[in-house]
Amino acid sequence: MSIQISIIIPCYNVQKYVQAALQSILDNTQPEHYSRLEIIIINDGSTDNTFEIVEQFLQTCPITHRIINQENLGLSAARNTGMAQARGNYWLFLDSDDVFHHHALDKLLTILDKYTPDLVEFDATAFTQISELDDLSHATLYQNYFIDVKSQPENALFRTFEENRWYVWSRCYHKKLFEKQKFEYGKLFEDFMTIPYVYFAAQDIFRLPESLLGYRQNATSITANISHRTLNDIFYGLQKAITAETHYPKHTSELHILQLKTWRLIVAYAVKQFLHTHDVAYLSDIQRFRIHMQRDFGRDWGWQLNYFTKVIIKRLCRRIFQ
Repeated sequence: MSIQISIIIPCYNVQKYVQAALQSILDNTQPEHYSRLEIIIINDGSTDNTFEIVEQFLQTCPITHRIINQENLGLSAARNTGMAQARGNYWLFLDSDDVFHHHALDKLLTILDKYTPDLVEFDATAFTQISELDDLSHATLYQNYFIDVKSQPENALFRTFEENRWYVWSRCYHKKLFEKQKFEYGKLFEDFMTIPYVYFAAQDIFRLPESLLGYRQNATSITANISHRTLNDIFYGLQKAITAETHYPKHTSELHILQLKTWRLIVAYAVKQFLHTHDVAYLSDIQRFRIHMQRDFGRDWGWQLNYFTKVIIKRLCRRIFQ
């Protein structure tokens, strides 16, 4: 049987985690399905023992696999390298410190066999220790639904854009969705600069409200270490979402949702960092971005005070009445 799913795994200095990530592929696939998978590992210039650990694991791995060594170019470039080498009709992206669970690969293969969707969405669960995932209760495979984008073009994608969760690893993609998309090189938050546009090429989407992946919460993650570079990169993504209206005139409603939610994220991060560091430069970033938007696009969403006030009130009410 030909390869159906390519699992693309970028690796950079993950000697503590990569063994568990690779083992989770075997643990969540029945042996009769091994021939339908391939593992593509991109060693992105690791300087620790990542390469040696991966190489040792692959010596006895029954799934078709490849390891690609390249200089350290970053996560986006590593994913793009993996996509260029992938032979499967469908692609999964696994970060090297995350793990599959709950029979993930078997369930995805079942869905692909039965429905052949362009895209499968599934849930993921945050963890710090893998043992935490063992205690979870899961939804059944039958609590799902199929979205035919062709038959409901006006609102088929609204829910996804309202949720605003663009993690690349919580979906399985037909390769054709990436024919015109690559991950932005050298940018943080590259997922939200790529995945929304993948949806515009999808004709049918299968939603599985079940956690198939555990993503590791890390104190060194991007969201835990906001900087001026972070804000500049998110603003770059916002500008991309505005200019995309020209290329996707049928999806301006979804793009407007993406733009507003991105702006709110920028303001929230900037204010949070100002309160934490007392560095007024974070507030100056907001004003600088506003000037850019007014000058280049004729738009200004302000400081979103009404929105954030409502959010704070809701959170206070939840705490009071819990």
